[in-house]
Amino acid sequence: MDKYYGFAEKLKNREKTVGTTLSLLNAPLLIPQMNREDLDFIVFDLEHGVFDAQNAQQALNVCRLMGVPTIMRVQDALYHLMAKAVDMGGDGIMVPRTESLEQIRTALDALFFAPIGRKGCGGHGQFRPGENPADFNKTRFLMPQIESRKGIDLLPAILDEYGEYINAVMIGPYDMSVMLGTPFNVRSDVMRDAIQEVFDISARYGKSCGIFCDDEELAAKYRSMGANVLWLATDKDFFLRGYRQEMDAVRELK
Repeated sequence: MDKYYGFAEKLKNREKTVGTTLSLLNAPLLIPQMNREDLDFIVFDLEHGVFDAQNAQQALNVCRLMGVPTIMRVQDALYHLMAKAVDMGGDGIMVPRTESLEQIRTALDALFFAPIGRKGCGGHGQFRPGENPADFNKTRFLMPQIESRKGIDLLPAILDEYGEYINAVMIGPYDMSVMLGTPFNVRSDVMRDAIQEVFDISARYGKSCGIFCDDEELAAKYRSMGANVLWLATDKDFFLRGYRQEMDAVRELK
């Protein structure tokens, strides 16, 4: 079983999955060094990072050659932004700031061919090697990102209406912390309760749920709270950890 179908099965069964983020380092030659058996997915950050649908193409091609699923966190829930990202080789869409049913409907239209959606047929990386249109809709991934009180309150309605097409409910903890009045404090009591609420709603609907984790400590905490999709750190985070560790060690040399 390839990683695309394996990832889909893990999400369906609410098994632990682990991914990371490419945000600031558009360096395709580094990606093969990141590949591991236990890496389930890579998020391309088109919302806050240096990527857009066009300049991500070479990195997406490397991921495609390695068989690693890619999730495109787009700038907004607009058809052209989402469909273009899939045309260039993205395997799924993460919808930031999800607060309406219309956003999910637009994402479905951009991600899937008819009869589920209305995606146009074209694009450099739309199909994987050997893939046909009948297989396309089976391993494309949709992940709404919940980042506000409004999003939390609407989540049951989203899952009632579109749950069969949603692979995982994701949380953007930093934007949520701002919206809930504890800016950048993702460990506040308010945040803990809100995160738990999203996890609990997802569990009631039998849906995978996950969250961005700064490090292994937060990943362990969120896992204990019920998260099964652990979206771990960014390229910048890993670079700075290694840089600081080595520089600190050399500073101590006599």
